[in-house]
Amino acid sequence: MDLIFSEKFKKILLKSGKEIKNKIKELQKMPDFGSDVDPDEETDESEQLGSQLAIIQNYKEHLADINLALSKIEKNKYGICEKCRKEILLDVLEAAPESKLCKECKKPF
Repeated sequence: MDLIFSEKFKKILLKSGKEIKNKIKELQKMPDFGSDVDPDEETDESEQLGSQLAIIQNYKEHLADINLALSKIEKNKYGICEKCRKEILLDVLEAAPESKLCKECKKPF
């Protein structure tokens, strides 16, 4: 991949990674569970916490993909499909710079 494109995507990935880290940090602030004895309120708070943890996990997985893409840029291996080893087209990388697969390999069976 061209150095200019690699630098472009590196900036995009770094910005996305920073935004995701901030979102994770914000979500990790635990909700203030009230001292109410109302079981319905406790249930709602527990469900909210469970949802928050699931969202945090999704963000962490996305962040891992971003970090992998940044690592590939450093090793000059960015933009190569992990499955077929062909180049990932720019339109795919522009839509999702952390893409690991080309369009063909992303297609369902």
